[in-house]
Amino acid sequence: MYSNQKPILQISPLTDDEYMRWSGLLAERLGIIVPKERKMFLQSKIWSRMREIGYQDYEKYWDYINSGIEGNLEWSQLVDRLTVHETSFFRHTPSFELVEDDLNEKILRAKETLRYKIWSVSCATGEEAYSLALLANYVCQNSQKKSYFGVTATDVSAPAVALAKQAYYSIDKITNIDKKLHDGLDTINHEMFTIKNEIKKRMAFGVFNLLDVDKPSNIKYDVIYCQNVLMYFDKSVREQILNGLVEHLNHNGLLVLGQTEINLWSHPKMQRVNKNRTLAFRLS
Repeated sequence: MYSNQKPILQISPLTDDEYMRWSGLLAERLGIIVPKERKMFLQSKIWSRMREIGYQDYEKYWDYINSGIEGNLEWSQLVDRLTVHETSFFRHTPSFELVEDDLNEKILRAKETLRYKIWSVSCATGEEAYSLALLANYVCQNSQKKSYFGVTATDVSAPAVALAKQAYYSIDKITNIDKKLHDGLDTINHEMFTIKNEIKKRMAFGVFNLLDVDKPSNIKYDVIYCQNVLMYFDKSVREQILNGLVEHLNHNGLLVLGQTEINLWSHPKMQRVNKNRTLAFRLS
């Protein structure tokens, strides 16, 4: 009796030399560190992507990923597998409250129309960026003064950014969004919702590698929101990224970080913000 089922292929183990090679590539191109104890994670992600496109040999896949335009496109697909996109709307409430307070205060002090610019540094599939946009939209609409906002959302993963642009989310995620902000949402059906076009128009998405943060830019932001990404870099690279982000802030701009992602960082231009359960700095 014959079976039509294809044999199950076992994952080929990464040798120590192959682990060093692949982890070195991630460190060089993205600054991301994959420690030896996460070798199995690296192996499973590379192997699953290889199997999808018909490769069984790490060496051949390495040659492919490092060759020409097709290799660059495949690299973006692999990066998507290797970077974590677990996220939710309003993931850390105190940090969003800090942004809301900052926007309200700047509107109050503004002598003319306020144009408030936010950068979501690692937007993944968009929940963080749209959380910031929904919040800013609510504050601006309920202000007595004219005020506008814009959100720039970036991520190293091109597929994640593409999903963020589409802005379709499972209905169960709506429970994390305060009901006062639901005017900014459109329910598609009993399973999905999206963000209203008037808010989407205030969004700009792009692929961005944090190792390029030192490159000059004419755009300055009132808030740079950088959470759940620094943990993937070693200490020296984290500091390099943070020092670079400072140069992208407007005067009195706010840099909002994850509480446990950086220790003992300081910068001569930055002052720690005193708000419980947050880690944030202000450009003085």
